[in-house]
Amino acid sequence: MRGEQLTDAIVYDKLNLLKKDFSGYIERNTLKVDENLPVFFGHMISALEKSFPDITDEFYDDFIDGITFKVLDASQNINDFDYVKRVILNALRLKKRKNADIGINLVVGLKLLKNSDYGHALEFLKKYAVLDAKIGVAVAYCQYELSLREFKKDEAVQRNQRPGEMELLARETLLNLARIKPPVHELRQLDVDDPAFLEKIFWQMIFLGIEWFPSEIWFIEVGLKNAKIMENGEMKKRLLEIGSERFYSDMVFLREMYYFKLENRDAAGAAGVVNQLIKQYPDDLEPVYLGLKLSLLLTKKITYQSFRKLATTKGMPASIIELFDLSFDLLNQDKKAAMNRITEFEREFPHYQYYITTLRYIAADFFSDNETRVKRAKKALIDSIEQYCNEELKKKRK
Repeated sequence: MRGEQLTDAIVYDKLNLLKKDFSGYIERNTLKVDENLPVFFGHMISALEKSFPDITDEFYDDFIDGITFKVLDASQNINDFDYVKRVILNALRLKKRKNADIGINLVVGLKLLKNSDYGHALEFLKKYAVLDAKIGVAVAYCQYELSLREFKKDEAVQRNQRPGEMELLARETLLNLARIKPPVHELRQLDVDDPAFLEKIFWQMIFLGIEWFPSEIWFIEVGLKNAKIMENGEMKKRLLEIGSERFYSDMVFLREMYYFKLENRDAAGAAGVVNQLIKQYPDDLEPVYLGLKLSLLLTKKITYQSFRKLATTKGMPASIIELFDLSFDLLNQDKKAAMNRITEFEREFPHYQYYITTLRYIAADFFSDNETRVKRAKKALIDSIEQYCNEELKKKRK
């Protein structure tokens, strides 16, 4: 690989292959690794530097984090905290970035969490709670689990009484997350080999948050984001059902509901959401845009003309309306009208020449004899228009 320029995506994929090789070695030689930690980490770094001589410090350190988690995950000595400290020291001395301890603390905390060592896990994770929603939720989970142990000490205490100190801390952590709104699943340390334990924890605390704070929409929002990332349709549906009862007038929630209806080919349901949005937000152009998009997918002229008229009345940017006109002609296989639309669009909006060139290529594929090319062209058209319209509507809001 020396001298070879690779994109981050390619480097990431190749690093994962090397990581899998080391993971297999660790699983087969757990005792040997534990007994010779400096030798193992030295061998790992030698292989990493030989295979990736020009790797960035970020990828370098993230690779060490991943291998550290695997060493801890495979070891029978995880309950020996002196052993855990030795692993940390061996990993830290090899890392390059100034904040090298963050990644190590996160992977160690996650492994201790997986091993139900909530007290020690909390020590490693709590100061990073706002870096990622999943870390913050994991912190709340540790506090909640420790609260259950508070009550186990005294069987006379009933769980329906006032929450204990640790449960109050868990609630406070969740409320703080709802206030700060950290991103979800943006840390590479969360890409552990088996994320099921972290997912289970995340959903348990999200639904507890919904129960404890029924008027706080963040738990629905972050849950929907995670469901999308993890492609968890079951949880997405469950959250939308809850949201439809509690936040039926919220724009963010209704938008998610609209796209969920589209994904499930429920045109009538999507139309119902659009009508509700238009009533709820009469001065906002986004509901009208969503209506245009729906009518485009239905390819029904009377529905399209109805939303087009509404868009014109409400001051939708002319470029958006013309793009929808072009798209409607393409989806209805009217080649002559579509090509004329592109010419008109080019004449009226010459500063979008870069986009017009792309539209011509897409339009040409619409009338291909190759079905695969036609399908790809349809997807490219819808995706590009959505991106374009979202940017234009953002400008309109400012």
